[in-house]
Amino acid sequence: MEGTSRTLPYTIRFVGLLGSHSLGRNPKFVATAVDLGRELIRQKIKLAYGGGSVGLQGAVASTVFTNGGLVRGFIPGYIATRHVYGRTCGVEHIVSSNYYKYFEMNHVMEVFIILPRGVDTMEGLFTLISWASEGLHNRPIGLLNIDGYFNNLIKFLDDAVRQNFMSLSQRKLFISSFFVDELLDKLKFAKAFPGPQASYDEFVNPGRLDLELHL
Repeated sequence: MEGTSRTLPYTIRFVGLLGSHSLGRNPKFVATAVDLGRELIRQKIKLAYGGGSVGLQGAVASTVFTNGGLVRGFIPGYIATRHVYGRTCGVEHIVSSNYYKYFEMNHVMEVFIILPRGVDTMEGLFTLISWASEGLHNRPIGLLNIDGYFNNLIKFLDDAVRQNFMSLSQRKLFISSFFVDELLDKLKFAKAFPGPQASYDEFVNPGRLDLELHL
């Protein structure tokens, strides 16, 4: 998937990553995680993540770190002392709990990227969105929807808006793509144009919508 053909007026400097300490069963998960790490290096984007060197998180962090990128790992002390997730890449920051992991990461980066994972990633994801509803941050949250992993979550979010359980402004913080480079472009667009009327598709293909209007 190619990135946008137009230049986006925003450069991401620091990404926060939430993802699995397992590789999962689908080989596309780890392949895409490595692709993400390579793209972060190519675009000179720094990485903050949940520590360790295993699973999908580890695949991204190891790729960035071994290629000279800056990596910061935030890991609860009770996990770090047991070394259950392996050595943290880059600079390790010990925090007291997962809550403070999200809190510290939230102060470092500009956007979040979410990789496939189970309940613990969903805990972090909804912690971030609840903070956004309380005005504590407005950072876009990118779901890397590898092989449709997040399809059911996206449907749930859309249903929550339709049933008036979530505001549209909260829903707009969730950005998804099947492709690494497109997801990064969408996150850059969300940072450059935070207004509710901004349309990524119109930015990428400015003539397409005009054509549709005249058909």
